[in-house]
Amino acid sequence: MKAFTLSALSTLFAGLTLAHPVDLAKRAGRFSEVDITILQFALTLEHLENTFYREAFATFQLQDFLNVGFDEAFFTNLQFIAADESAHVDFLIAAIQSAGVAPVQPCQYSFPVTDVASFVTVSAILESIGTSAYLGAAPFVSSREILAVAASIMATEGLHTSLQRSSLGAIGAANPFQTPLDPNSVFTLASQFIVSCPPTNPPLPFTAFPGLKVNAQPCFNEVGIASNGGFSTQSVDYATIVSAIEDATATDTATASVTEATDITAVETAASTTTTETSVATEASAAAEAAQTTTATEASTTTVAAEMTTTTDPAVASTTAAAAEKRSHLEARAFVSSCQAPGAGTSMQLIPDFSQSRGIDFSRIQVVFVTIVSGLQVVSIQAVFGPDGSITVTLPGSIGGGQVFIFITTVDISGRSLSANEILFGPAVFELAPSFPGLSL
Repeated sequence: MKAFTLSALSTLFAGLTLAHPVDLAKRAGRFSEVDITILQFALTLEHLENTFYREAFATFQLQDFLNVGFDEAFFTNLQFIAADESAHVDFLIAAIQSAGVAPVQPCQYSFPVTDVASFVTVSAILESIGTSAYLGAAPFVSSREILAVAASIMATEGLHTSLQRSSLGAIGAANPFQTPLDPNSVFTLASQFIVSCPPTNPPLPFTAFPGLKVNAQPCFNEVGIASNGGFSTQSVDYATIVSAIEDATATDTATASVTEATDITAVETAASTTTTETSVATEASAAAEAAQTTTATEASTTTVAAEMTTTTDPAVASTTAAAAEKRSHLEARAFVSSCQAPGAGTSMQLIPDFSQSRGIDFSRIQVVFVTIVSGLQVVSIQAVFGPDGSITVTLPGSIGGGQVFIFITTVDISGRSLSANEILFGPAVFELAPSFPGLSL
């Protein structure tokens, strides 16, 4: 019976295996209107990414990346990523045209890229949003062929995201699950980069939510939606990898120099004081004693320093070393500007954009919820508007790290999916420091 079952499963899986690549053009006649809309939306996002990389490579060359500490292998990977986005555009255009529909054309964009570091950072955010967009659209696709292609593109976008995050010192896969985003939320984030689109483009049935900004320690270039609908980022010092290393080295050297200078000054002062208080007749003897005291002090300091870095208790030493190793792993992946992303328990201020709040009477709303979406987790925290209209909230410890999306909602959404009519503001994109995984090795 067991052998029969395995044989039957083998036959079933063989029947499901694709013998050749999916050709959407041959199946375009079976696409529903929803499927076409999803393809158009996917093409809108791919146009954005494709233009982003084209503009970047027209501005930055290999030497620009080498100058700030990236290596040639990373530059080569970026070229492959750019080629991937171009291929996605060509594929989607062909599929939409085969259905007898005019594909959307590229728009005019504005990207907040001023240097290589900001380019890589924005790239990581775009790739992550793209991955979440494909994942969020999956339940609405009726065509299995489109679903297979979307899953293939999503996997590639996920690889892009991990590479970009790692290049910036963030954990490549900080959450065991990718976050699915609904089309309205994706449209809200993507519209920040769009200045205008050709009037011939068919309208997409999505609406951008009112904006939401996060006031917290900026790290990994969190995205906030500006009140004018354009793209804005929190203030980030885009220090390069090279300068960050040089600054750290210079700081260590300066600290050592100050310590050494302080020790020398103390010795000289002690010697001077001794000389003043001692008669001229015993000056030579006092100097000798001062030299002996200095030697003894230095020996004592060395002994104390050694005691601070060692311990006679093997258990304590092992625990301390393990903790230090874990910290070093996380610190080694800190953002290039040495910015450490806030973790659980951190308080943050959220600033909603009331100018785009669609005429909602907030005087009748006394309680709202800050809803944080991370991977497959959805957690809502009850909150109230402050006198200035902002909301202060403490990040819960139950939320996983990495890129999270923050909304202001009318109800508690914990444990379920968001609905458009429940969202007041957002999403804002925020980088949350992950806790070190507790693995038993």
